[in-house]
Formats: sequence, structure tokens, C-alpha cells
Amino acid sequence: MTLVDQNPAPAEAPEPAAASSPRPAIKGNPWLPTPRGVWLVTGIELRRRRPTVKGWIFYGLLVAVILGLGILVAMVSPEGLTSIPLEMVLVLVLGAGMLIAPSLAATSINGDSSEGVLAPLQMTRLTAGDLALGKLLSSWLIAFFVLLTIAPLMVYAFVRSGWHGDELAIVLAAILLVVMTSTAIGLAWSSLAARAVASVSLAHLTTGFLLLGTLLTFVFTQPLVSETVTDSSRYVDYEALTDEQRAAYDSWDWSEVDPASLPCTTDPDPWEYGVAHTERTAWIVLANPVVMIGEMSPIVSYETWEEDGRAAPGLFAEMHASVSGWRIGPSEADLAGQQWDECAMLVADANGEDYYGGSGGDWEVEQEERSTYDRAPWIGLGVQGVLLLGSIWIVVARLRVPYKKLRQGSRVA
Repeated sequence: MTLVDQNPAPAEAPEPAAASSPRPAIKGNPWLPTPRGVWLVTGIELRRRRPTVKGWIFYGLLVAVILGLGILVAMVSPEGLTSIPLEMVLVLVLGAGMLIAPSLAATSINGDSSEGVLAPLQMTRLTAGDLALGKLLSSWLIAFFVLLTIAPLMVYAFVRSGWHGDELAIVLAAILLVVMTSTAIGLAWSSLAARAVASVSLAHLTTGFLLLGTLLTFVFTQPLVSETVTDSSRYVDYEALTDEQRAAYDSWDWSEVDPASLPCTTDPDPWEYGVAHTERTAWIVLANPVVMIGEMSPIVSYETWEEDGRAAPGLFAEMHASVSGWRIGPSEADLAGQQWDECAMLVADANGEDYYGGSGGDWEVEQEERSTYDRAPWIGLGVQGVLLLGSIWIVVARLRVPYKKLRQGSRVA
């Protein structure tokens, strides 16, 4: 009979499995653009997005409108030097570029994704930067072609403008920068929104805010930086006038009466009003792309424009003067509530002087100061640069594969 050990020795525990090495983090495809890759994607985009018959008709009508308005302005403008035709053409080119380029870019990525042609490009050796910059340049070049189309009209307007060649080159470079930034904004929304309709709408809303929203924000924030002042205007005390003074005052005949001897008084019931310190919020309006372009245009003096060989101050010069006034802010007289001095006006009139522009006032001095004030395009250029680089960064990040997260309803291939 075989005896069975009732207490067998415990089996040896299995050795713990060696810890598996951690999987390397997925970094995605390279993002750094290459010249050859960018040029290749640009050519592909230009061939794929070749305008249809309707597109050619639209571009033709747009160019015809720009040429027609430019010719009309040139015909009705006065003889001699005038900057109005050139400034009108530049504004129209800017508007056309900010309308066309973002619309094309805003359907570039989500449109390719919905058609199933984006993923094959991402699987090639093209980097995310190649795809982003190629799509950006292809849409931007359309606006550049519009500029080339109206080049003859621009040359004619430039000859009559009194501008110098380098000044026109600087303004054109600023316009092309603004159009490229608007294109990048449309491309960024195309990478974020799943539907083309949404990305186009968001792109135009963003550019519209830069154009109109900055001006509205500047206007609506003025009450926040306003200072309450009391009106300290001076008037002739009509009740205290003698009969001789009253007769001279009614007829403005100062042959027998010295207007400086008239009794003056302030308003017995003064009213309070707000004076905005626009110098504190002028940076908001300087971020406007149109204002930025106006700040990069040549400075035209209100007094010496003829001696300088310039045309009379036009649209950009008036814009610069207004913006300069906001940058300077209210004067000491404005903060003191000095709006009107009837007694000083009568004295100036009796001496044959102009109360508004002569010794009785400094309106012309202020206008000259504003017209020749230093230009300030740097805030606008900074905003454009930040938006351009930020939009490109978003596009590159969204084009890198593999995707970490897909928006709902996205098609990959």
C-alpha cells in the first residue's frame, strides 16, 4: 500500500513577468514646411480650385466694378494732382482681397476632408506645414492676381497722386499683408469647423469685426474714459449793455464802441458734459486694418502740401488727422469746458481777425499738428502678425496626423 503525502510541498510561485517597455508617444507627422512641398501644394490647390464659368463671371464683374469706379472717380476728380483716385483704388483692392481670399480659404480644409482628398495628402511625405502654407498661398495669390489686373488703372492714379514710388510700395505691401492675414483666418476656421458654411461665416465675421468692430468698440468705450466738465463759455451780458453798446452789438458796428468794453458773463445755469480721454483707447482703432493702412500712407501737411509737391489732403490724410486727434486727446481748453467765448469773437471780428483760425483761436494750428503727427502703424502691424502666425499655428496643429480627437461628422478618407 502506497502512502500518499498528505502535506505536499507548495509549488514554486511563477516568476513575475518582466515589465513591458512603455510604448513611445505618438508625435505625429513632421510639421516643418519645406520650399518644395509648399510649392507643390500651392500648384495642386491652384489647379484643383480653378474657377468655374460662374467663378470667372464673378471675378470679371468684380474687376469691372473696380475699374469702373476707378475711372469714374478719375473723371470727376479735379484737374492737377489728386490722391482720391489712387486711394479709392487701394480701398477697393483691399475690400476685394478681404472678400475673395478668406472665402476660398474657409472651404479649403473642411471641403477637402468632406470630399475625401485630404487624407491621401496627409499620408504622403508632405508635412503639415507644407499643406498649411500651400493652401494659404494658393488662396492669397487670387487676390494678388486681382491687383495685377487693375495695375494699369493704378499706374494712372499713381501718376496723379503726388505720392512717391516707395510710399505706394509700402501701402501695397500692407494691403497684401492684411489680405494674407484674412486668408489665414479663413483657413484656421476651415480647420476648426466641420461645415464649409460655418467656416465661411465665421471667417467673414472675424474680418468684419476687425473692420467695423474695432471702430464700434472705440466709440462705445468712450463713456468709460470720459471726464465730466462744466461748461465755462462766456457771453455778452445783454441786460447790462448801455444803449450805445446795445446798438453797436445789434448792428456789429464797432466804429463808436470798443467791443472789449462790453460786459461779459458766464452762463448762470451751466451744464455738465463728458469729455472723452481718447488717448487712452486710441490703440483700439489703431488695430483696424484700414486705419493701419492709412497710417502707413504719406503724411500730407494742411499748410505746405503745395510747396511739397503733393496733392491736397485726401482720404488717407483726413483719416490720419482724425486718428492723430484721438491719439493726442482733449486739450486743456476742452477739459476746462471752454467751448465758446462770444466776447473774444467780437474783439477778433472788430480787429479783422478770424476767431476760429486767427489770433482768437488755434483751430488751424491744431489741424496742422494733427496732419503732421507721427504715424503709428505698429499696433495694427502687430495685430496682423499675431493673427497670421496664430492662425497658421492652428492650421498646422489640425493637419497633423494621427488625429487625437475628431470633430463629430468628420470624414477622414
